[in-house]
Amino acid sequence: MATRKLIVYPYKDLMIQAGAQRFVLTLLDLLAERLPDDTHRTRVDVALSGGSAAQPLGSVLSDPLADAIDWSRVHFWWSDERFVPAYDTDRNALEARRLLLDQLVADGKLPESNIHEMAADTRSADDIADVMDQADSDDASVRAAADAANDALLDDVASDYERELVNELGPEPVIDLMILGMGPDGHYASLFPGHDEVKVTDRLTVGVNHSPKMPPLRVSLTAPLIARSRHTWFFAAGAGKAESLAHVFEQPNNPDYPSSYANGVDEFIWFSTEETVTEL
Repeated sequence: MATRKLIVYPYKDLMIQAGAQRFVLTLLDLLAERLPDDTHRTRVDVALSGGSAAQPLGSVLSDPLADAIDWSRVHFWWSDERFVPAYDTDRNALEARRLLLDQLVADGKLPESNIHEMAADTRSADDIADVMDQADSDDASVRAAADAANDALLDDVASDYERELVNELGPEPVIDLMILGMGPDGHYASLFPGHDEVKVTDRLTVGVNHSPKMPPLRVSLTAPLIARSRHTWFFAAGAGKAESLAHVFEQPNNPDYPSSYANGVDEFIWFSTEETVTEL
């Protein structure tokens, strides 16, 4: 595994701009990488997240070097997704499309088939509201039935995404570039403290019910899949994340601070800001 590297910027906007430029250069490097058989790789697989980790995407096309990227060889995945309707602004995929992907598709540079979204919730708004009300019911049997229905849906979505990963990348898929963010509680992707999903080792993807951060239904890549990414980047900014960052750096594989499970094979970098590293 790679040695963890910490890069600290004076403020968040600079971190985001530097991340955008590094993203462009890394894609160019990966696409031009010479393989042992003296060929170039046919594709590069990138996993995106939401929040601060997605913000560099908005500056990618302003970099003149972005025109040199063969986007037809880049495939986009997600580390996690909020299980909400496709039009819901909570969706990580919708944010990534707004910031970058839709423009690439519209310009004919990125095939739509290279965008591998996790499935959205196709239930009606009324049905979703009903089952979520039932999940908060005072009646234990009503809550259990609602949870079972949501768990079944989440497991179906997770299983479908797992099959897509295997079909595209083989039985032990490896992501070339995993881009992540960390929450103030130390979570990453949708692997949260106090939830057992971070300990799952026999799946590539997993459903997450009762997420402590809204919305409550999610799907996430699992810790082992994330840890074997070739290049893993974290973007973590804000004084509210300082304590969690200190715990993450202090002890690996600590379920109380799930981001401590992350790793990378060739490169493992944390991008942060001065106010975020005060407790290290």
